[in-house]
Amino acid sequence: MPSWKPCVVTANMLKTGDVVYLGPQEVWVRNIEDAVVAHNSDELAELEAAGQRASDAQLVISVYAMDVDVVEGKARPYTVREIIRAAHGPSI
Repeated sequence: MPSWKPCVVTANMLKTGDVVYLGPQEVWVRNIEDAVVAHNSDELAELEAAGQRASDAQLVISVYAMDVDVVEGKARPYTVREIIRAAHGPSI
């Protein structure tokens, strides 16, 4: 069993509250499948630094790393909380 779980960085857009994920070239994307996946701690540190820069620039809030499953090269949420957030809809 690997000791490292792949991760993406997620946040909420400050102006709209939309759930977003850090994509290529530090662009925030709405679909988790488009997020950049960190496969080790060095890659995660780079993503977290980019997230912090965006937070400092007041583009996003509540930045954090989340573990993901990778299926066919794309990130997929696996906790109930993150599945609901990734769905971009009401949870009722």
